[in-house]
Amino acid sequence: MVQRELARRTKGKNRHSGVHLLSGRIKCGDCGGWYGSKVWHSPEKCKRTVWQCNQKYKNEVRCTTPYLDEASVKERFTVAVNQLLAGRDAAIAAYEVGMERTLDTTELESQQQELLSEMEVLNGMIQQMIRQNATVAQDQTEYNQRFDALSQKFKEAEAQKHAVVQQISDIRDRRGTMEDFLRILKQQDGEVTTFSEKLWCGLLDYATAYTDGRLTFTFKNGSTFEG
Repeated sequence: MVQRELARRTKGKNRHSGVHLLSGRIKCGDCGGWYGSKVWHSPEKCKRTVWQCNQKYKNEVRCTTPYLDEASVKERFTVAVNQLLAGRDAAIAAYEVGMERTLDTTELESQQQELLSEMEVLNGMIQQMIRQNATVAQDQTEYNQRFDALSQKFKEAEAQKHAVVQQISDIRDRRGTMEDFLRILKQQDGEVTTFSEKLWCGLLDYATAYTDGRLTFTFKNGSTFEG
């Protein structure tokens, strides 16, 4: 779970700096950018940390989404997570079935193996051509044409194999994320009364702040609730 979280922090523009629990977790409903922390200094020399869209003063059209304070975000998250937990049993059943149907890599793994076998055959043919050309006199123009054709087929098979490997990796990553989500969901029994960092990290994908003051929370299973 920790490795998946570290990988998640590297994906997406300004997605997650990791310097704070809220970093890269709150999205601006106006521009789609991420909220970041800002320190306000008052005339009384008291400072206050607030969260606002990082692009608020950078875009040609200024974002009108509001500033947020950490305590309010945590309180509103607790409200939203209780709504998620209210349908916990149905969500668990649906996603356990869904994972088996949509996050199965068996077919892709079979395709990967077929491509590896094809690459081995093509590589063997290329090596045989090279050895034969070194020992038997032959038309070099014809040899180069056959060599280039086999090399192109090998490159195409290799590219397809890389694409399949990436698909398998992405699916396994998504499955791992969902397994983490479901495990934490199963462990939570009863209503949440105080903010939980474990639930924030384990269940939440991101929150979205809107100009009208709404703050919605999108969880890793795709469901969204307002806090």
